[in-house]
Amino acid sequence: MENSVLKVEDLKVDFLIKKHRLTAVRGVSFEVGRHTTLGLVGESGCGKSVTATAIMRLLPKNISEISGGHIYLDGEDLQKKTDREMCNIRGLKASMIFQDPLTCLNPVYTIGKQMCEVLLTHKLCSKEEAVKRSVEMLKKVGIADAEEKMKVYPHQISGGMRQRVMIAMALITTPLLLIADEPTTALDVTIQAQILELMKELQDSYDTSIIMITHDMGVIAGMADYIAVMYAGEIVEYGSCKDVFHNPLHPYTRGLLESIPRLDTDTEELQTIEGTVPSIEAFPEGCGFSTRCPNCEGRCINERPPVTDTDGHQVRCWLYSK
Repeated sequence: MENSVLKVEDLKVDFLIKKHRLTAVRGVSFEVGRHTTLGLVGESGCGKSVTATAIMRLLPKNISEISGGHIYLDGEDLQKKTDREMCNIRGLKASMIFQDPLTCLNPVYTIGKQMCEVLLTHKLCSKEEAVKRSVEMLKKVGIADAEEKMKVYPHQISGGMRQRVMIAMALITTPLLLIADEPTTALDVTIQAQILELMKELQDSYDTSIIMITHDMGVIAGMADYIAVMYAGEIVEYGSCKDVFHNPLHPYTRGLLESIPRLDTDTEELQTIEGTVPSIEAFPEGCGFSTRCPNCEGRCINERPPVTDTDGHQVRCWLYSK
């Protein structure tokens, strides 16, 4: 991909639990181009948030480590950066919106103080200018009485408004990359649509690249340019939004799409994917989806399938391996 903002190559993440080394992310590779949105999709426990946390170098120390691969942000290898250098990158070149804004915003500081802190930490402007820019950013994310909201605490505003504040904090430094980890999970459908529309508008304004992490294929349909479907710590399918939705190759991708309610059919019951995502201690030796796959055969259980690439549409499945 030309002009890529983020390039992840063969990323591996291990957790050290009770003297055992368990691999949570198994050789993940993808790129995010400038002004594009990558949807990272999969059920809970597939490794999406761990991948995002690894990119931001926010993995818990002593119990986890990046055991392999490379992460390049705007051409810089983040693996070679010190903790101090990463502090200068986080919030400036790359920002992240977490799942629950109520637990991410500090309850003892006002919205205004937390907004200004982002600018002052990176020494981008004076205190007076930070207040002014914070108010302007809150207005851009749809908060009308921004001056008053600067004075309140997180618990005094609604969930949708807290999410808008998180988006404002993430974008106030106009970062190259924004990672949104299920930013609409706790919101009702109406507010969810508003937040997604807001993110697209701000992306156009600031030319920001986005990684949208979600388990909801419906959210991705109207948001992403490219889709990476993740399961059991690895990407099982990758391609353009059009390719993945109109021609899903992996059985897991098809299962996710069939579980979405449709208005153009008379089907009363939704399709389900039998079973559950395997725990990190019990990832299958072969294909990660073999324990739930309707097309499973002998080699699926014992051998990990290679990636098959057809004009940029990639799938990790023995059905397509020559």
